Amino acid sequence: MIFRTFVFSIFCGVLYPVTGQCFQIEYDISTLSGVRANQIDATVSFEKTQNQVNVDLDGKLFTTFDVVKYRKPIFYPVYGPGQISMTRTWPMKEDAKGESKDHPHHKSMWISHEISGVDFWSEKGGTVVSELIETEFAGNPTNVFRATSQWIKNGSTEPLLTDQTTYWFGGDESSRWMNCLIKYQATHGDFEFDDTKEGLFAIRTHPDLRLTAKPKSGVKEVFGKAINSEGITGKAIWGKQAKWLLYYGEIDGTPMSIAMYDHPSNLRHPTTWHARDYGLVTANPFGMHHFLGKPKGSGTFKVASGNTLELRYGVEFFKGIATPPLIEQKYESFAKRSLSDLTAKQQ
Repeated sequence: MIFRTFVFSIFCGVLYPVTGQCFQIEYDISTLSGVRANQIDATVSFEKTQNQVNVDLDGKLFTTFDVVKYRKPIFYPVYGPGQISMTRTWPMKEDAKGESKDHPHHKSMWISHEISGVDFWSEKGGTVVSELIETEFAGNPTNVFRATSQWIKNGSTEPLLTDQTTYWFGGDESSRWMNCLIKYQATHGDFEFDDTKEGLFAIRTHPDLRLTAKPKSGVKEVFGKAINSEGITGKAIWGKQAKWLLYYGEIDGTPMSIAMYDHPSNLRHPTTWHARDYGLVTANPFGMHHFLGKPKGSGTFKVASGNTLELRYGVEFFKGIATPPLIEQKYESFAKRSLSDLTAKQQ
């Protein structure tokens, strides 16, 4: 493993000219930095049951949206090109090896936050209950589903709010992507997003993409590196504002990358990032006190009764080590992508 890493560093090291940082490149650059002209877009299909939605690309599982097993909907597993697992396995699987068994609420990929003093993020204060999943719409788009959920405080039967989140999927041989449009609706009166670092659009990466190891917890060797759209690298990306983040490295010996995107229409764009060296990566526009040192409560955002807050994010999983110029190109495509209005088919 050490020899492999040494060869990887010597063979792949190049200078990223914008920042002067050493940025490791692995894989065919013509594939990663080129346009998708030579790639064939994958066919997206869904397999829906009462408890989950399986998302397949060309007949291969990309991810599963699970709405029953946990106190919030999650995406698990999540596979990149080549069926490489991109997120942590624990606590979804108790016998997971080589993972630090910390933060049990960090479940692969999810959306959550503290709302009006109720801690949905840690799962201690409330539950997000999905009541409807729609996969069929007018015009027959094949790559989109929509989930409607109620955020309910423990001990209460009245939701604090409703979220209607739409997910689009796509990809080819070099990458797989997901876009989401979250509509937070004040259907049960006013509510607030609290000023806290604990949120919002979140991934806990595969442990190999951690920036630092934790031998006492079983994570003996890691291969992750990180950079944001402003050229800031490593642990220093935490709390910084950026339009995108990139984590990259080897997963089980295979070079892979994860990019996350904050849409320019979002509240407080470019967003601040709760991006840790142990693989937690979240876009969070509300934690102004923690991230930017502003007075407590500065990041609080109120949604008045009857109103809606829309937030749009993207994530893309790459085969190989993606370069910052490529991610900039991908981000521009994400930012320009129009989303058509969806009308559910009458059953």
